Amino acid sequence: MGGILLGPLFFFAACAAGRIVGETYRDPENGFQVRLPPAGWIPRALDGATLSFESPDLRAALALLVECHAPETGDLPGVARHLFFGLEGKRFEAREAIRLHDAPGVRTRLRARLEDAPVEVEGVTFRRARCLYDFIYVAPPAAFPQGHPDFDAFVQSWAPLSER
Repeated sequence: MGGILLGPLFFFAACAAGRIVGETYRDPENGFQVRLPPAGWIPRALDGATLSFESPDLRAALALLVECHAPETGDLPGVARHLFFGLEGKRFEAREAIRLHDAPGVRTRLRARLEDAPVEVEGVTFRRARCLYDFIYVAPPAAFPQGHPDFDAFVQSWAPLSER
């Protein structure tokens, strides 16, 4: 459902600048690496996403978006709202400030409707150096708990590369 769920939020196209080494995506240009999700998550190219995957079994999708050339400015809770454009009937469940490798961030969870179907969504937005990083996970409410550990591991695996 990644293409189905995220399709209205992003158009299909590829835009990754890094490369995969083993089970890790490394992006020296933007200075980070992240571990790929486990088997069961199929890569899907989505416009605006550096990495994106879908789980047909869960009818879920997750993605990482990276903007280092002209990142949106402002407070992170406000900036994070761009992850939820295209969703209807948004009901925010939780929002918390986080830190990832000393980078300030915000984690937001909500319930909404996408293409008239109920979804649960979690987004993590943070800044480091000149870049804005967005992780997003979308799933039907009943499947959300099953895929959430993979999403959380994906987010937690993010790490800066050594300074050049």
